Formats: sequence, structure tokens, C-alpha cells
Amino acid sequence: MLFSADETIKLWDVQSGKCLNTLRADRPYEGMNIAGVTGLTDVQKNTLKALGAIDIEI
Repeated sequence: MLFSADETIKLWDVQSGKCLNTLRADRPYEGMNIAGVTGLTDVQKNTLKALGAIDIEI
């Protein structure tokens, strides 16, 4: 088992050298659109984006 820089765990078949599966932890803010949200500082917005939030005007 190897821990990747992208915070995933990869399961490998040691005989073939192929990746069998990639495991990721749940990200509670994944896909949350924060466009137009008021009351957040730039630091808070950047933190939410790092946690998977998006900032796209619809």
C-alpha cells in the first residue's frame, strides 16, 4: 500500500504491476458551489476550494 501526494491510497497487483483500485476519503465540500456566497473571507473561500468546493457562477 502506498500513500500518494494526492491523498489517495492505491492498491497494486504486485505480480502484474497494475493498479487495482484507488481509494479516496470522502470530501464533505466536494462540488459545493460557493459562488455568490457572502460573509466569507478570501482565506475561507480558498480553504473551501482546497476541500473540493467550486466557485462557478451559474
